[in-house]
Amino acid sequence: MASEGMTTDNQGRWDRTTQTYHGGQDWRNIGNFIEDFSVTTNGLGTPVKALEAARKAVDEIGHYPPADFEPAISHLASFLWPGKEEGGREGGEVHKPLLLLGNGASELIDLVVRQATPGKWKPGDTATQYKEYERSAKAAGFTTTDATDPSASLLCMVNPTNPTGDYLTVEKVIALLPPSLPPSLLTILPLPDR
Repeated sequence: MASEGMTTDNQGRWDRTTQTYHGGQDWRNIGNFIEDFSVTTNGLGTPVKALEAARKAVDEIGHYPPADFEPAISHLASFLWPGKEEGGREGGEVHKPLLLLGNGASELIDLVVRQATPGKWKPGDTATQYKEYERSAKAAGFTTTDATDPSASLLCMVNPTNPTGDYLTVEKVIALLPPSLPPSLLTILPLPDR
């Protein structure tokens, strides 16, 4: 059912009277749009090959991916670490334990947060940040502290910030990190490809 302010003409699009454009949603309608790094968007549309692969995969949606992520995790490890290591072992097999796969950002955030030493967690030095890191930290028993607190055992800094798309320079990110990263500090720092 349409919300107040929506009409049959704008149903399914953002209603400017009650919502704020965000996250790649109808970015073509934003008059001053430059960049939005809060989500991955493709202004050229969905690639034809991606649509073909999705249609082909529909026949296999009757089962959930295996809990051990095989064979995908072995294939990924072999791709990332091709060739032999010292001792003759395949690089993928040697380094596969370093990989952590999941079924979406929320699951991966939970899995990574559980690896941190319990204690305090701190967000990045931004006014707004994707709340899943905070939710996961609190669920794991962490208490929230200030972004500048050096006693935190978990730092979750998102760059660019979701949902605002604010971008911190590399210099600003480095300035927010402790002068020497203690081994007990687990740092989650998703960075863009630029």
